[in-house]
Amino acid sequence: MAKLSINLVINNSSQYLPFLLSSLKNQTFKDWEMIVVDNASVDNSVEIIKRELAGSGFEYRIIQNKENVGFSLGHNQAYLQTKTPLFLLQNADMYLMPDVLEKMINFLDKHIDTAAVAPRLMRWDFGKVATAIQAGSEMAKVTQIGFTSQIDAIGIRLFRNRRAVEWLTREEWTKDSVNSNVRELYDKRVCEVFGVSGALPMYRKTITDKILLSGDNLFDPTYHSYKEDLDLAYRLRNAGYMSYVILDAVAYHNRTGAGPKEMGDWAALKNKVKQSDFVRYHSYKNHLRTLFKNEYWQNIFWDWPLIFWYELKKCGYLLLTNPRVVLWGWLEIITHWSDLRSARRSILASRRMYWKGIRRWFLK
Repeated sequence: MAKLSINLVINNSSQYLPFLLSSLKNQTFKDWEMIVVDNASVDNSVEIIKRELAGSGFEYRIIQNKENVGFSLGHNQAYLQTKTPLFLLQNADMYLMPDVLEKMINFLDKHIDTAAVAPRLMRWDFGKVATAIQAGSEMAKVTQIGFTSQIDAIGIRLFRNRRAVEWLTREEWTKDSVNSNVRELYDKRVCEVFGVSGALPMYRKTITDKILLSGDNLFDPTYHSYKEDLDLAYRLRNAGYMSYVILDAVAYHNRTGAGPKEMGDWAALKNKVKQSDFVRYHSYKNHLRTLFKNEYWQNIFWDWPLIFWYELKKCGYLLLTNPRVVLWGWLEIITHWSDLRSARRSILASRRMYWKGIRRWFLK
């Protein structure tokens, strides 16, 4: 049995897969297998995977769904077939530097109480790569032209109003950065975070097995997509487990739904304009679900004015711009109310963290 399972959920991902699979085959760590969940792709994604991994020496298996069941259900399917001690949730729009898997696994081997790790995610301008290929350039020669010096994410951070952000997104990763947090992290090897980004997290299965939801689900099956990484980060923290970003392990990510660089509420609202209705809908309802399932009543008591005001502004903005997001979002919350309460009971049963302990992660 391999040590690591790379769990990849795809949906019409053919433009990215040759780059991703090339970077995986070039990893210095070789003891991995792959579980692919195809969410009803109509392009040649599955054929690319078969072609790229045939004869590579890496074991793989493909689950083909007849419809797009979403990120959450897709990874739940893969999780049920995962037998390895460690597993990686892999986005298709990624390119990994050759030592990424080795550095993450070495850290987990040395820190047996750590639940999750992720690399430093940097922004990948894939549009430049695609343009170069269309112009006739070879794939091997154009990959790095899209690499930027901007951070994509260094873990998930929360504000006291419970707005969740990809920490330090769009900041320049330089020793002389104008951002004091970047300067502080630049020479460090690791950084503890509230939770790791869902783009490329690696988990210890013996720990995630302890915080599963009913039905042995890693992610809430009612989420479909978005905020499932935040929900899992909450559950791991509430159960007393730690997560880290390995800062000297680097992967590049072509994030299409990136948040704003500015941290203010107005910047967050302006960013909503750029999001599709699909993203708005799932992000809105799933954020509320995550808070209901995971929050301590004591922390809600201390922060409820900030939480209420932020949610009121967000709800009002969405009602003015696209009321269907709010109406359909609340309809789904009500429809799955029994599932939501069942999930909260599961989370309460696995809690080990004192309510004050988690407050250190809430930014002002």
